[in-house]
Amino acid sequence: MTTIPYRISGIKTTQFALFPEKFINGREITVQTSFTFGYSEGLDSIRCISNFEYIQDDDILMISEIQCTFDISPEGSAELIELRKVPVDFLRYMATIATGTARGIIHAKSEGTILSAIILPPINLIEAIKDDLPINQ
Repeated sequence: MTTIPYRISGIKTTQFALFPEKFINGREITVQTSFTFGYSEGLDSIRCISNFEYIQDDDILMISEIQCTFDISPEGSAELIELRKVPVDFLRYMATIATGTARGIIHAKSEGTILSAIILPPINLIEAIKDDLPINQ
């Protein structure tokens, strides 16, 4: 695995909504998950957007979209440009950080509601993120 020096430079909740009135105790809840990635022109930062929707009987109970920004060191940027891609392992690593961040935000924002007992489950990022991110420069 390629080592890319980075630091977390930003966390932003871009969307969050709770609908506890739609919750029906005892019925199954599914969590739909998606991740999107983007990078700055000079590859000095990469953004990971994680989206989680809690759904029960076709009703949305909760939506959480979290954006984590990772500043990439100059040597890391040079390496990515040379590779012409962001390796899938690094994308999964950033998504792991974003998921843990989202789990904490969901806990804090749902605390005191009936939805607080619904914890974001573990996510298999090997299945969720399968490909490198090509760099078009």
